[in-house]
Amino acid sequence: MDPYRLWGRIINRHRIERSETVPIEDGDIEAAFLEICRRFDVQRPLQLPKHNREFEKFGRTAYTGEHFTEPVAFQRLEIELLMPDGEKKHGGRHTPLMDA
Repeated sequence: MDPYRLWGRIINRHRIERSETVPIEDGDIEAAFLEICRRFDVQRPLQLPKHNREFEKFGRTAYTGEHFTEPVAFQRLEIELLMPDGEKKHGGRHTPLMDA
């Protein structure tokens, strides 16, 4: 079985400038998130309830410059959970568009 992974992207002007994928070891998403921050050489952003809700519901969230206590040279840091093949992220109601 493929491991779960965390995908981090640095976005500027609607383009991906940098991208890193980190395996999630022993279900420790926090450690994988810190590794992405280390690879991008940015501090860990502020984690708001909004980020937790988005990650739980959609498997992804984004941080802008206001979520960092130091200035950053990008517009957005996006984090997304990558599931092993065959598993779906969506935990809500099934719609026909999900099969498209």
